[in-house]
Amino acid sequence: MIEAGVGAIEYARGPVAAEVPGKGTARRGSQNMMSTNLKCTILLLIACGLSPAATPGADKPAPTYTVLKTQTPIVVDGKLDDPAWASAAPVGKFLNNLDGSESGLETEAKILYDDRFLYFAYRCVDENVWSTLRKRDEHLWQEEVFEAFLRADPQTRSYIELEVNPLGALIDIYLVDVRKPLPYRSWNSSKIAWAAEVDGTVDGKDGDRGWSCELALPLEDVVPAVNTPPKPGDKWLLNLYRVESKPKKAGLAWSPTFKNDFHTPDKFGQIVFSEKQVP
Repeated sequence: MIEAGVGAIEYARGPVAAEVPGKGTARRGSQNMMSTNLKCTILLLIACGLSPAATPGADKPAPTYTVLKTQTPIVVDGKLDDPAWASAAPVGKFLNNLDGSESGLETEAKILYDDRFLYFAYRCVDENVWSTLRKRDEHLWQEEVFEAFLRADPQTRSYIELEVNPLGALIDIYLVDVRKPLPYRSWNSSKIAWAAEVDGTVDGKDGDRGWSCELALPLEDVVPAVNTPPKPGDKWLLNLYRVESKPKKAGLAWSPTFKNDFHTPDKFGQIVFSEKQVP
């Protein structure tokens, strides 16, 4: 933001026109006054967080989602046909992560919880479903994938990253700080459940309809949480992402980070646990 302001000031200080005899002093005084006024305006904008170069929408409040409690454990099979999902509202639109603009890629996610698990449901329309990685803890983010980043205690630096791809591969990562993960295979949840369902093929060719997945994260793994299970009113930070590779690359987010980096906790949205229950 400051660089943009400097550039504007330098532009205002551009070449000075040749002096007109007898009027040079007045002309320079007028230009100096304009330059001073422009400086003051830009400094005021920066102080208010309104830099002329700010990305439109970057200062919008992060989204908030109310997580309902399910009375019946979710059957994690990737089909999203449990009655409880029908009672849960979608989290909202997934937008282009870099600039917060609308995306033509239809994406939907829902979240529920009970005393043991935090459940995620994800469904996307995709005419060309593609991935090749099948093993746990591979670099799934290099292909098409659903991602969830969770910081249960906003006062701590640690967070959990979860990813599931169309082939049903999983990576679960515990990060002690931004981009500082424990070795991938040293932290694997033993009770986590996940599954994916594809309406089509996973061969990188057109003709598919989309894919979905479900994921159940054991609450006992969310060590930094103040309360386990969470109490009504507890607030956790969360972001959800979709990475698309074919026919062209795209990165979508529930709460856009406005940079080429998903690991931006200060841009995460918020989930609030509710006492309201669904069947």
